[in-house]
Amino acid sequence: MISILRVDDRLIHGQVAVVWSHYLGVNRIIVANDEILDNKVQIMALKMSVPDGVKPFFVSVEQGIKLMNNPKSANLKIMVVVNKPADALKIAQSVPNIPLINLGNYGRVGAENMKNKKQLSKNIFVTEDDEKVLKDLIATNIKVNVQPVPSDPDVQLSSLI
Repeated sequence: MISILRVDDRLIHGQVAVVWSHYLGVNRIIVANDEILDNKVQIMALKMSVPDGVKPFFVSVEQGIKLMNNPKSANLKIMVVVNKPADALKIAQSVPNIPLINLGNYGRVGAENMKNKKQLSKNIFVTEDDEKVLKDLIATNIKVNVQPVPSDPDVQLSSLI
């Protein structure tokens, strides 16, 4: 069962691996990202961030959707991490029963041109295209929040757009 679908530029890092995984009690982290599959060094580094007792999977978005829709997944506590809203939208439209889409950190990593981005929160910077995708995410009727860590305020994305 999916506990959370998180959008985070950095994929797995301290906020994800330590804070959220412990808070949610997950035993699986699925990183659904088409680009990462070609970067074995990045996958190795991200695996080192995963706490003991949590099994990571690094798959394409399509493979991730198949994994999440597999009936065997219903017995697991899964955190799904993507690095862009478009991938979150694709998953949200293809996988039932996602309780929460969480925006943690987005728009700063690899961002050469910040002047074309709108700041929605301390950690969220979006282009016009990103904003359209985020509105589509809100339209899925899945709760979408901005909350870097569980102890931060739970801010509904709809209040920021």
